[in-house]
Amino acid sequence: MRKAARCAWALLVVALLLGACSYGGPPAQTQPPQTQIRSCIRVTAGDAQLDGYLYDNQTARAFEAMLPLTVSLWNPAEGFAKAFDLPGQIADEPRTNDYVLGGLAYWHEGPSVAIFHSDHLPETIVRVVTIGRITDDVSLFATYEGEITIEVIEEKEAVL
Repeated sequence: MRKAARCAWALLVVALLLGACSYGGPPAQTQPPQTQIRSCIRVTAGDAQLDGYLYDNQTARAFEAMLPLTVSLWNPAEGFAKAFDLPGQIADEPRTNDYVLGGLAYWHEGPSVAIFHSDHLPETIVRVVTIGRITDDVSLFATYEGEITIEVIEEKEAVL
């Protein structure tokens, strides 16, 4: 099943990248509609620690209930996002193609979560539920291939 989901991601990536070659407009930077913050998180990737937050929506709350979580990253969209699989599907809400740099987005069909480490595309490749954002520099994910750990932290620990 996970193999089929990765194939679906890959096919969608190829289709979008082919269509995006002629796009000349600015990248998507629309703030997702759910802007109320529920909790602070820390993502540890190797020696790097990146802070961020989860929004207060049903999907983000279901994701937060899984934390702490240590997962392996894979490339659903080379040069755009890294993703990790979840152990099972969680709440699915209305979806969007909007994203922000550092955004965390849940794809129900995976089930997986993407981290957008580039903002060069006009929109996401598949429709997703935005669940949060990493506020530190996410450019390391362009080349990072290891595991990450995501955990909830106290707000006073976060550097947002």
